[in-house]
Amino acid sequence: MAQQVATVRMPGGSAIVGAGSVALLAAYPFGVYFLMGRGNLRIAGLALVAVLAIRLLTPGAPRLQALAALATGTVFAAAIVATNSELLARLYPVGVSATMLAVFGWTLLRPPSMVERIARATGAVLDEAGVRYTRAVTVIWCVFFIANGAVAFATAVAGSREAWALYNGLLSYLLAGALLVGERLVRELVRRRATRVARQ
Repeated sequence: MAQQVATVRMPGGSAIVGAGSVALLAAYPFGVYFLMGRGNLRIAGLALVAVLAIRLLTPGAPRLQALAALATGTVFAAAIVATNSELLARLYPVGVSATMLAVFGWTLLRPPSMVERIARATGAVLDEAGVRYTRAVTVIWCVFFIANGAVAFATAVAGSREAWALYNGLLSYLLAGALLVGERLVRELVRRRATRVARQ
């Protein structure tokens, strides 16, 4: 689910396309759940690549994340189409978390951090404190990807179909959304505190 973790603002029809592609990706687990009982998961694999390609081509989409997600999705889709494997279809969200962990983690080793890149892409001007803050937020997202990937793996290999679809199609998105909202609130508190200190 993490390819929709952080997106830059997209104007007009691009925003609609971007939101639509995210919604379709969120629906992936439920589509797989529907196809599980019908024995043909190859459709899910093909649809996955199509949605990820749309995501990559959407103007304003974060390029590094979109490319990484497309690469991961293509590998999983090819394997699913070739094997019609339910386990591989269920492991795709684990692959996404692992890919996003690698992308975000790499930017910690090769600054600027991912969150700093996204902030600057939206026009933000960051001072030294802002750079440190965005780096810390990137670390937090890395921890989230580790935890989310672990739960996704557990539901894939040991959970019921219903538990897998519920977590990976709904709960993981709610948790990511809660993290986004929480970070925004913390950011506002930090900004206000910095403003008060500057006025003193």
